[in-house]
Amino acid sequence: MTTKKVMMIDPPSGWKYGFPMPIDLQESKGRVLEWLVEHGYPQKEIDACGDHFYCRYWEQEIKENEDETNAN
Repeated sequence: MTTKKVMMIDPPSGWKYGFPMPIDLQESKGRVLEWLVEHGYPQKEIDACGDHFYCRYWEQEIKENEDETNAN
């Protein structure tokens, strides 16, 4: 097994919806709010925060199965 660093995202009350989870910031291309909704975070939670919607971010190392790595 190898490890790789991923960016984790944790929106407010994210634990209710399966967060924190890894996010590829380049893949989301500046559409983080849309990405959150696509991955199960309710739009109503975003709307309730108004202009003050903040997420926590951090880098985390995860173990990667070498078989999965070679398959890509």
